Amino acid sequence: MRIGVDCDGVLTDMSAYICKYGEIFFQRKPTNLAGYGTREIFGCSADEDIRFGLRYFFTYCKRWPPRSGAVDVLNRLRQKGHKLYEITARKFVTQKNPLGLYSRHMFRTWVKENGFQFEDIYFCEEEHAPEDKLSGCRKYAVDIMIDDKPDVALYLANQGIKVLLFDTLYNQGI
Repeated sequence: MRIGVDCDGVLTDMSAYICKYGEIFFQRKPTNLAGYGTREIFGCSADEDIRFGLRYFFTYCKRWPPRSGAVDVLNRLRQKGHKLYEITARKFVTQKNPLGLYSRHMFRTWVKENGFQFEDIYFCEEEHAPEDKLSGCRKYAVDIMIDDKPDVALYLANQGIKVLLFDTLYNQGI
């Protein structure tokens, strides 16, 4: 099989990162553990979300560990002959400037340092993640896409892509 794999929320526990560093940054407990992203989890403003991101984004990109077992599961799939493609929407990675170049470098370094092996990496714009991920799925002719985000999963499914929805608190309603 040709398998597309999202990163943030699938290979990493992005909500745990937001909770851990959000408690430090906002100096309070999360208000909605079933929320998606900083604004929903902490009930913060857009400006506060931006300030949080400026403070901790690079910590997440460089040092946040993969989910327990993620590397082993994907490596076993590769050993069985499946082709794995990383299809991810992340801040800045599609920009054609030094920040975009650095963001893509950080991601590729994180993938390599953590032992993931992909045939290729397809970077998507966050704002257009569903459409961009569909383009990635079609480019690699994936048989199935593993994703966590409800709007992405539903969009892909409605476009005929089989989706394995990674189980999280924020996607229980679909």
